[in-house]
Amino acid sequence: MKNADGSPLAERGSFVKKGTKKIAKIILIVLLLLTTAVYALFMPMMSAAGWQYNVDQGNYPQLFAAFSNWMRIGSVLLTAAAVFCLIGIKPKFWRCNALALGCGCAGISSCMTVLYHFTVYADQNFSGIDDTMQPVSALYRDRLLPALLPFVLVCVISVWNVASYEAQVYRKQKRDEKRRREQEQAPKILGDE
Repeated sequence: MKNADGSPLAERGSFVKKGTKKIAKIILIVLLLLTTAVYALFMPMMSAAGWQYNVDQGNYPQLFAAFSNWMRIGSVLLTAAAVFCLIGIKPKFWRCNALALGCGCAGISSCMTVLYHFTVYADQNFSGIDDTMQPVSALYRDRLLPALLPFVLVCVISVWNVASYEAQVYRKQKRDEKRRREQEQAPKILGDE
């Protein structure tokens, strides 16, 4: 059976599927950019800046300087993971996806470890905020826990990039080229028969 223009139905269906995948990937990339800007870069950096400011003013113990530094490191690593993930979209740079996953794991581990230690300290030593008496730990948990979203998006997009048909074709072409070069005979040396 054929379409009105004479093309087979299977080709048309695969085009729609490919177009749907492309739109889904674009949506994931836009979400990655937005969530990285807000939850992986802005929120951890501002929290770290606030902790450092209070340490410098003498309001917080020196322990918060370490919290601040590790939160900044985690934020930078999460942002680097997003950048590597975006670079890895091109099949030629598919190895950047491994860097993205590594940076993402290190960054989220740093941020979540600091968040855990901060919330434990805050629950033991700080009272609530304003009239609502919301615990300080809940405030920072609400601010910093969404950093998991860009990490999850980096994981999904990186795996998608590596498993994509284009990346598989690119890797197969490179393997074939390497085998061809290895199998080519070396030119004969003059006088050697």
